Amino acid sequence: MTDPQQTFQLALSSPTLVGAKDKAGWVALFHPEGFVEDPVEAGRYRGPADISLFWEVFIGPQPSVTFDVKRDFSGLHTLIRQATVVSITEADAEAVLPVPALICYSLRDGLVGSLQAVWEPRHVIAWFIRRKAAGLKALGRHGARMIGRAGVLNGLRFGMTLVGGLRHDDARALVHAIISGDSQQWTCLNSAKITIGCETAEEPFDGAPEPALVRLQAHANVPLARLAIEQIVVCGHHIGAFLADPNGDGALALMLRVKRGEVAAMTALWSSTRRVLG
Repeated sequence: MTDPQQTFQLALSSPTLVGAKDKAGWVALFHPEGFVEDPVEAGRYRGPADISLFWEVFIGPQPSVTFDVKRDFSGLHTLIRQATVVSITEADAEAVLPVPALICYSLRDGLVGSLQAVWEPRHVIAWFIRRKAAGLKALGRHGARMIGRAGVLNGLRFGMTLVGGLRHDDARALVHAIISGDSQQWTCLNSAKITIGCETAEEPFDGAPEPALVRLQAHANVPLARLAIEQIVVCGHHIGAFLADPNGDGALALMLRVKRGEVAAMTALWSSTRRVLG
């Protein structure tokens, strides 16, 4: 059995490097073709130059960024972290901005192939607005930096995460349908990419909800329908969900992309033990 602590050593070092403001070390974690989507749908930054740009626009200007990780879910090549990103921002030298998030890392050739984060931009914008003039000024600086450095298109993509997208009620209903055990309650596109995993296995399924659910249930040591939703975050058409067994240590992490009500992509990782790696 592989040791997830060793397998995901580079991904697990990401928060430390961010906290230490070690840009070079952080960029070096990624595969040459690796990419960052943080948050999802707000632009993909691929390759060392773009990932370095992402740092300069989004991470570097923040006085402080730390990560409070509640639980880790690992497969063979994928790590999902249930975390709260805690920042001190340009708007206020003392006020803490907590952002609940699902953070998903995938490996490629031993390096980090992708970092995708699902969190709620609307809540972040609302936090800045509550800071009144200081918050609006900080938003203005960030917007100018994002459009000036990352480009108008990525600025528009970030803006689109603030409008439309999934409603929380619809996201919750879809998650309930998936864990019901009845594949007739939800549908996925024929082209959907589904990944099912646990600490000892990970495998892909193409547009096939029923065999994927069968495999997921085999990994879990409790009926999926017994799981209770612990947390849901929605960003545009993406859902990050964490579910836990109310009577045990088992839990499930789900990352979904939804297109016109159907699942276009899903990663589901089961964790049998409550733990934080690193």
